[in-house]
Amino acid sequence: MRQLQMALAQGGWYQGAIDGRFGANTTQAVQAFQQQRNLPDHGIVDSTTWQHLLISLEPQGIWATIPFPTAEMITFTPLLVAQPTPPPSPLWLLLMALIPLMGGGLTYLQHRWQSRKPQG
Repeated sequence: MRQLQMALAQGGWYQGAIDGRFGANTTQAVQAFQQQRNLPDHGIVDSTTWQHLLISLEPQGIWATIPFPTAEMITFTPLLVAQPTPPPSPLWLLLMALIPLMGGGLTYLQHRWQSRKPQG
Protein backbone atom coordinates (compact mmCIF):
# COMPACT_ATOMS: atom_id res chain seq x y z
CA MET A 1 0.00 0.00 0.00
CA ARG A 2 2.83 2.40 0.72
CA GLN A 3 4.10 2.02 -2.84
CA LEU A 4 0.65 2.80 -4.19
CA GLN A 5 0.29 5.84 -1.96
CA MET A 6 3.77 7.07 -2.88
CA ALA A 7 3.05 6.63 -6.59
CA LEU A 8 -0.27 8.44 -6.29
CA ALA A 9 1.39 11.21 -4.26
CA GLN A 10 4.19 11.54 -6.81
CA GLY A 11 1.57 12.07 -9.53
CA GLY A 12 -0.35 14.57 -7.39
CA TRP A 13 -3.49 12.48 -6.84
CA TYR A 14 -2.90 11.62 -3.16
CA GLN A 15 -2.32 14.23 -0.48
CA GLY A 16 -2.81 12.19 2.69
CA ALA A 17 -0.29 10.55 4.98
CA ILE A 18 1.60 7.60 3.54
CA ASP A 19 0.55 5.08 6.16
CA GLY A 20 0.14 1.90 4.10
CA ARG A 21 -3.61 1.68 4.69
CA PHE A 22 -6.13 1.58 1.88
CA GLY A 23 -8.50 4.09 3.38
CA ALA A 24 -10.94 6.64 2.02
CA ASN A 25 -8.17 9.05 0.91
CA THR A 26 -6.41 6.31 -1.05
CA THR A 27 -9.68 5.18 -2.64
CA GLN A 28 -10.51 8.74 -3.68
CA ALA A 29 -7.02 9.20 -5.13
CA VAL A 30 -7.30 5.96 -7.11
CA GLN A 31 -10.72 6.99 -8.42
CA ALA A 32 -9.42 10.42 -9.40
CA PHE A 33 -6.54 8.81 -11.27
CA GLN A 34 -8.86 6.33 -12.99
CA GLN A 35 -11.23 9.11 -14.06
CA GLN A 36 -8.35 11.14 -15.46
CA ARG A 37 -7.13 8.12 -17.48
CA ASN A 38 -10.64 7.16 -18.69
CA LEU A 39 -10.49 3.89 -16.77
CA PRO A 40 -13.43 2.39 -14.86
CA ASP A 41 -13.41 4.47 -11.65
CA HIS A 42 -14.24 1.69 -9.21
CA GLY A 43 -11.38 2.55 -6.84
CA ILE A 44 -9.82 -0.90 -7.16
CA VAL A 45 -6.18 -1.06 -8.17
CA ASP A 46 -6.19 -3.82 -10.76
CA SER A 47 -3.38 -4.64 -13.19
CA THR A 48 -4.64 -2.12 -15.76
CA THR A 49 -4.68 0.67 -13.17
CA TRP A 50 -1.15 -0.26 -12.01
CA GLN A 51 0.14 -0.22 -15.58
CA HIS A 52 -1.39 3.16 -16.30
CA LEU A 53 -0.11 4.53 -13.00
CA LEU A 54 3.45 3.39 -13.61
CA ILE A 55 3.43 4.67 -17.19
CA SER A 56 2.03 8.04 -16.15
CA LEU A 57 4.70 8.53 -13.49
CA GLU A 58 7.70 7.74 -15.61
CA PRO A 59 6.94 7.57 -19.33
CA GLN A 60 10.57 8.18 -20.27
CA GLY A 61 11.68 5.34 -18.00
CA ILE A 62 9.92 2.82 -20.18
CA TRP A 63 11.67 4.07 -23.32
CA ALA A 64 15.00 4.26 -21.53
CA THR A 65 14.98 0.49 -21.10
CA ILE A 66 14.69 -0.06 -24.85
CA PRO A 67 18.11 0.41 -26.47
CA PHE A 68 18.19 2.68 -29.48
CA PRO A 69 20.14 1.02 -32.29
CA THR A 70 23.57 2.48 -32.92
CA ALA A 71 26.10 1.82 -35.64
CA GLU A 72 27.99 -0.54 -33.34
CA MET A 73 24.86 -2.64 -32.74
CA ILE A 74 24.05 -3.07 -36.42
CA THR A 75 25.95 -5.71 -38.32
CA PHE A 76 25.82 -6.35 -42.01
CA THR A 77 25.45 -9.93 -43.13
CA PRO A 78 25.71 -10.35 -46.87
CA LEU A 79 23.07 -12.47 -48.50
CA LEU A 80 24.61 -15.56 -50.00
CA VAL A 81 22.70 -16.83 -52.98
CA ALA A 82 23.36 -20.36 -54.15
CA GLN A 83 25.02 -20.34 -57.55
CA PRO A 84 24.67 -23.37 -59.78
CA THR A 85 27.92 -25.08 -60.58
CA PRO A 86 29.15 -24.25 -64.07
CA PRO A 87 28.94 -27.02 -66.65
CA PRO A 88 32.10 -29.06 -67.23
CA SER A 89 34.43 -28.07 -70.02
CA PRO A 90 34.05 -29.75 -73.45
CA LEU A 91 37.43 -31.49 -73.00
CA TRP A 92 36.25 -33.07 -69.75
CA LEU A 93 33.04 -34.24 -71.40
CA LEU A 94 35.07 -35.84 -74.22
CA LEU A 95 37.40 -37.60 -71.77
CA MET A 96 34.48 -38.88 -69.72
CA ALA A 97 32.92 -40.39 -72.83
CA LEU A 98 36.21 -42.12 -73.69
CA ILE A 99 36.57 -43.87 -70.31
CA PRO A 100 33.90 -46.55 -70.93
CA LEU A 101 35.23 -47.07 -74.45
CA MET A 102 38.78 -47.49 -73.18
CA GLY A 103 37.63 -49.83 -70.42
CA GLY A 104 35.70 -51.92 -72.90
CA GLY A 105 38.65 -51.98 -75.29
CA LEU A 106 41.06 -53.05 -72.54
CA THR A 107 38.69 -55.79 -71.42
CA TYR A 108 38.42 -57.03 -75.00
CA LEU A 109 42.20 -57.08 -75.41
CA GLN A 110 42.66 -58.96 -72.11
CA HIS A 111 40.20 -61.66 -73.20
CA ARG A 112 41.94 -62.03 -76.56
CA TRP A 113 45.34 -62.23 -74.86
CA GLN A 114 44.16 -64.94 -72.49
CA SER A 115 42.55 -66.92 -75.31
CA ARG A 116 45.87 -67.05 -77.28
CA LYS A 117 47.86 -68.35 -74.33
CA PRO A 118 48.38 -72.08 -74.33
CA GLN A 119 46.42 -73.61 -71.55
CA GLY A 120 47.83 -76.33 -69.57
